[in-house]
Amino acid sequence: MLGSLVLAGCGVVNNAMVNAANSGASAPPMILSVNPGSPGYIDDFNPWSPNVLFGAAWIYETLYAINAQNGHQTPWLATSYKWETPTKLVFTIRHGVKWSNGTPFTAKDVAFTFNLEKKFPALNNDGLWPALKSVTAVKNRVVFTFNHPDVPAFTFIADTPIVPESIWSKVKNPVTWPDTHPVGTGAYVLKSFTNQNYTLVKNPHYWQASKVAVKEIEFPVVPQSGATAELELSEGDFTAANAFVPNLQKVYIDKDPKYRHYWFAPGGPSNLVMNLTEYPFNQVKFRQAMAYAINRNEVSSKGEYGYQPVANMTGLTLPNQKAFLDSSLKDPYHYDPKKAMKLLESMGLKKNSAGQLVGPHGPIVVTVTVPNSFSDWIEDAQIIRENLGKLGITVHVNTPSVSTWTSDLDTGTFSMSLTYGLNYYNPYFYYFYTLDGVNSAPIGKVATSNYERYNNPATNQLLAEYDDATTLQQQKPIIDKLQAIMLQQVPVIPMFYNANWNEYDTRYYVGWPSASDPYCTPDYTWPDVEVEFTHLRVR
Repeated sequence: MLGSLVLAGCGVVNNAMVNAANSGASAPPMILSVNPGSPGYIDDFNPWSPNVLFGAAWIYETLYAINAQNGHQTPWLATSYKWETPTKLVFTIRHGVKWSNGTPFTAKDVAFTFNLEKKFPALNNDGLWPALKSVTAVKNRVVFTFNHPDVPAFTFIADTPIVPESIWSKVKNPVTWPDTHPVGTGAYVLKSFTNQNYTLVKNPHYWQASKVAVKEIEFPVVPQSGATAELELSEGDFTAANAFVPNLQKVYIDKDPKYRHYWFAPGGPSNLVMNLTEYPFNQVKFRQAMAYAINRNEVSSKGEYGYQPVANMTGLTLPNQKAFLDSSLKDPYHYDPKKAMKLLESMGLKKNSAGQLVGPHGPIVVTVTVPNSFSDWIEDAQIIRENLGKLGITVHVNTPSVSTWTSDLDTGTFSMSLTYGLNYYNPYFYYFYTLDGVNSAPIGKVATSNYERYNNPATNQLLAEYDDATTLQQQKPIIDKLQAIMLQQVPVIPMFYNANWNEYDTRYYVGWPSASDPYCTPDYTWPDVEVEFTHLRVR
């Protein structure tokens, strides 16, 4: 998962690890610290649920695995695919795969999964419908027919977890069903669940069972305490974790440098999103002023401890996406409070005798909302408050729970906030999720990703045109125009490139993805864990 999760503490789990090792077993259970605590830690393995536990990614699988670092494709539940026409995509489904209850997996299950998203629009998170016209199973093939060409749809289809028709067809409301006894094709099955810990064990029917070396995985609850995080990480209670921890070298690596490691795989930009339905964020000049007023270098070096470098204002992930960068565009935005003030003054905003920046409705007052357990984002918010305060803008910092913060983003009930970065190899997906009006919603309604509520018909048209573009020569001019919109309109402010927090211990298990072997992104979700856990092996 992306974001600044802290680590769990669980002495019982640690003792189990030690006892298993001392008993002569080849390796103890793997302990992963990735699941946030209450109220999100509930028995829910529904892959579409906003409360889905991370373990679902070990249970349900996808058709293909696409490496976010380089775009490399690995056939998974499908063995191949082909665009037979610009509007017809056909996947050949792997033979011999079984569900964890021993029943055969077929092309009908795949077709059922996507038609379920059509029947229940709340499951249609990637907007495949109504772009799709139909999805049908023909023997061992699944045919996706589109109403118009849609090249990016391949990635959305490839990344969708597939569920069994025999079970889900009997579910009255799959949107709210918690799926407490999940049946998947993946490498693991659920062994047990409590409100403090759940355990997965190896699936005896797994189609790649010979590649799976880890026999058991335990997922303890992740508490809110940063102090607990540092203590438990220092003591080595976890095989792997995804956590932001200051002074990681001292706290974690230096305690056992032979076995302890980390790789923060680079992701896309984390954005500062502004509620564009409210004044003053609905004014382009004000957003441009914000881009000059915030010292993103300080946010990166101080708030993020240098782990997450400053992002390019075009939204491109550099240097990985350098081929898409429009060299004719110049990114003008750097920390320049004087330039920010000139832009604000050009809007008619002035400071009063108390030093407050005043607009037509009185002093400018905004709020930055970040989760109370994300210590780095809280520090980022303090820096933003200090920066904007120099211009006379009053900034409040609000730190609700993760669940409240998520709900506020979804429904647009916020002023400013930070968001996770995305793990995608092509810049289209950043622009689609960030800027496309289809991902927005009226205030009070749930937006799937366009939290700032940016809705520009010209931008929407460019993204629609990209759907039809089948070559780089056709795609690049569209990406160039989207870069220009980012610089001119500043719908969001790309702050820093999101690090996929990832610490791991090689005392018992080796083969982890790393900077020297980036075969997947260790973010503990689809489809990366599918690849990772067929690479890991016992030392």
